[in-house]
Amino acid sequence: MKSPQVFGSYIGTDSACARIDARVKIVLLIACSVALFCTQTWLGLGAWCAVLAIALAACRMRPGRVLVSMKPVAIILAFTMLANMVRCDGNAAIMVAGPVGVDPAGGARGFFAVVRIVLLVGFSLVVTTSTEPTDISDACVRLIRPLARLGVPVAQLGSVVSLALRFIPIVGEELQRIRIAQQARGIRFDEGTLTQRISRWASVLTPLVIGLFRRADRLGAAMAARCYPEGRQAPLPTPRPLAARDRAALVVGLCTVIVIACW
Repeated sequence: MKSPQVFGSYIGTDSACARIDARVKIVLLIACSVALFCTQTWLGLGAWCAVLAIALAACRMRPGRVLVSMKPVAIILAFTMLANMVRCDGNAAIMVAGPVGVDPAGGARGFFAVVRIVLLVGFSLVVTTSTEPTDISDACVRLIRPLARLGVPVAQLGSVVSLALRFIPIVGEELQRIRIAQQARGIRFDEGTLTQRISRWASVLTPLVIGLFRRADRLGAAMAARCYPEGRQAPLPTPRPLAARDRAALVVGLCTVIVIACW
């Protein structure tokens, strides 16, 4: 049986976004994340939606995938909306019962925050689905390479990032397999009280954690057998200049971010 695709995993399509250097995509993602929280107007938020639509088209990804990816946090987003919209101090614009009322301005503020989160997830999906994990880790090391002169263990940090990105989809697939196996044994995770559901999830998390420790032991033994360098002996990637296409994408992206953030 084919393993289910893990959220945010690399899809391997030959798209325009996939051909951009990973360093450019990471820098633009950081810039977009900062600018998103600096945007305070609905016009700016609409502009960000248009930018995300263009990025999804360049990545050959359907917009519905972003909405589907928000399903695990839908309850949190709904609670955010309600927490901003409902007031219990008797000062709401629309009174419902006693001191409880509805504040349309608070609801709009909550909706603004939810859209921000959806946009941030969308931009993150564009980067992760169009970039191989090895390219992401290599790009991170190249971006922080100058810090090695200050004594920062850049190579070791790069190894940690590389291993984390490699193990995230593995852990996700392992979690799905154990969950399906437990369901086949008659365990129902969507029935019973909250306490019962949490105890049932222990039957999934316990073997998952044990499996992770076993994988870590095997990985450590394999790295030691291959004489993986440690400390200052760990090599750093050689400098690699950006292509003209990547420089153009970086300049256009940063200019777009600055213009929208200033609206």
